[in-house]
Amino acid sequence: MLASILQIGEDHAAEHLNRTILVTAAKDTASTRWAAEIIALLERTVRITIDTDVVTRPHLELIVGGVKHRSHCRRLYAEIDAARATIGFEATVRGRGEAPALFAATAACTVAAATLSALIDDPALPTVKFPLTLDFAHLGIPATALEREINFTGSVLIGAGAVAHGFLRALRNVHARGILPIVDPKAVGEGVLNRCLYLTPDDVGLNKAEVLAARAQPDFPQLQITSAVETFTSFTKRNGPTATAIVTVDSRRARRSIQSELPGRVLDASTTDVRGVVVHSNLQPNPHACLSCIYRHVADEHAREQSIADGLGIPLETVKSGFISKDVAVMIARRHSQINPEAITGMAFDSLFRQLCAEQALATPEGRQVLAPFAFVSSLAGNLLVIELLRCAAGLSNTNYWSVDPWGAPKRQTRILRRRVPECEFCSRPEVDEVAKELWGAGDRWW
Repeated sequence: MLASILQIGEDHAAEHLNRTILVTAAKDTASTRWAAEIIALLERTVRITIDTDVVTRPHLELIVGGVKHRSHCRRLYAEIDAARATIGFEATVRGRGEAPALFAATAACTVAAATLSALIDDPALPTVKFPLTLDFAHLGIPATALEREINFTGSVLIGAGAVAHGFLRALRNVHARGILPIVDPKAVGEGVLNRCLYLTPDDVGLNKAEVLAARAQPDFPQLQITSAVETFTSFTKRNGPTATAIVTVDSRRARRSIQSELPGRVLDASTTDVRGVVVHSNLQPNPHACLSCIYRHVADEHAREQSIADGLGIPLETVKSGFISKDVAVMIARRHSQINPEAITGMAFDSLFRQLCAEQALATPEGRQVLAPFAFVSSLAGNLLVIELLRCAAGLSNTNYWSVDPWGAPKRQTRILRRRVPECEFCSRPEVDEVAKELWGAGDRWW
């Protein structure tokens, strides 16, 4: 992934990541806990140590909290208090109070971005402007609203990939109860281990939904997490319309399909490789943009599907079906002899393509790879999705779209209200609002 971002060879990219960060944290509980969140986001990308005896000279020292440095290398300082988090090359004075756990987890993503930028130090990476400050007021939710209890019964988490992992890790900091099914038909691939923080190498090949439910359950004493290894369409046919769809899938086409099932409420987060995070919410009946408006069909989508078809050696129409059948798996294996057809049956075409690109087993016709986000990008999307959920529950959300630069700090100014797209394949149909009223009534039904 880094080789593709920087347009360099794999060996050169490996040198960039063959570096060690020494993390020095103050001994107070808040600093220790925050340092652990930051380390979790970094350690699957670069080497992390907390022991000066392990390395003669680290490449960067990250100092968390008001504590003295332990090395003579380049130093980055991270401070957090009740109002903000600050990251820079000079120490700052911490303000008063302790940050709520959800805010600290969100700020950990910002620190991880700044740390990787300082460590790799290449102009091809997105720019981080130091000092970098995350003002928690920009998250748009008062600390008191974090105490609200959320009953997830009637909700479905759609997708068990990296953003879903980030969502559940962020949800640990919320009072969650009820029952939450995770719906995903796919299996765990090797290419997701660097950013799906609940997973281990032993999980490769297992069902994503089942593994995530099992791994996350111990974090939620009041919330029962179940799993369904199927598509959301299949799940809806068995269980009826879903009150709340929490969407973390990685396909525009899949998102439009989810909106077509007419869930009563939608909360969605997505990543644009390493460059952006988008959060969307809507409530049916909905006078503003729906999920299909936000992720409407675009020309680039055709180009991407064609890239997948060309790379895998299959027809374009086959890619549009979404998932790999047994017959198509055999067809792909004929083109790529290293592939076991049984291992890819049931996978999404997009997931296989992303995995093979990460392994440089194929090149796209455009001559570039598909970039999987760093762990902090997906985790930031998950954190912001929980924040949007709480904002909706507290009646604070008068917008439906939030675009965030993961290499900066979330800003309230990038929250907007998106209007309906007149040619939207879903909400432009006159019967949609009538059916939505019959299913869900009218008025504010967030929580």
